[in-house]
Amino acid sequence: MEYHLIICDDDRTQAKNIATLLKMSSIILEEQDIQPTIDLIATDAESVLDYLEFNSDLNNIIAFLDIQLDENSNSKGGLDLAQKIKTLNEKAQIIFITTHEELAFLTFQRRINPLDYITKTTNQRDLQRRLTETLELAIRKLNEFNYIKKNTFSYKVGTRIINVNFSNILYISTTKFPHKLKIVTSNGQGEFSGDIKTIEQNYSMFFKASQSSLINLQNVETINTKKRLIKFSNNDYLKYSRSRAKELNNLYKSSQ
Repeated sequence: MEYHLIICDDDRTQAKNIATLLKMSSIILEEQDIQPTIDLIATDAESVLDYLEFNSDLNNIIAFLDIQLDENSNSKGGLDLAQKIKTLNEKAQIIFITTHEELAFLTFQRRINPLDYITKTTNQRDLQRRLTETLELAIRKLNEFNYIKKNTFSYKVGTRIINVNFSNILYISTTKFPHKLKIVTSNGQGEFSGDIKTIEQNYSMFFKASQSSLINLQNVETINTKKRLIKFSNNDYLKYSRSRAKELNNLYKSSQ
């Protein structure tokens, strides 16, 4: 799996030194079939933000930032940059490399929640060791996030975000109200705003049984091919489209 490293330090020499050490860390981790690559070495926040906005589909981002970037011109500080990165990519891992440890408390005020603070030091061996350890931790955090995301369906009700383990979902269907969907789980059901097409595009684990429903094959109890009815583990029934019959039957048989 690929991991994308971004370095930002207003001191170009420091930025290049960090990049060199991270390349060594990457070589060590490649032996574990992990592939971290340095995508960007920047000396200002705007370069980082431009890169991320241009590559908006980028996943597994690990950013190594100086807390106190040059504030002249239109530059933003490292704290501002970290907040913006998190806004663009919620799972991005932030590591501050700094001589300004006294600014660490500001990250709690801003709820940035960085993964680590690494103090700049002239001892290259110590810095190398710390960078490797932190890079490995960042990759582990990203893997955990990806696993949870892959196995969880999230939807919003009012201001609340509800996360449901995919294994508990039976199906999602349209309702009589436009842009209102029903989700049925092994524990009950709920309603939220959305559309079937968008969910189908974002969550490949669902099977589209008809224009109005997405199902979880794991929780299908039986299929009545004559009536084209799907029975779920909670005794609910859904009708499936004739055009989906062949693929549904094949997938259902293979899942048994």
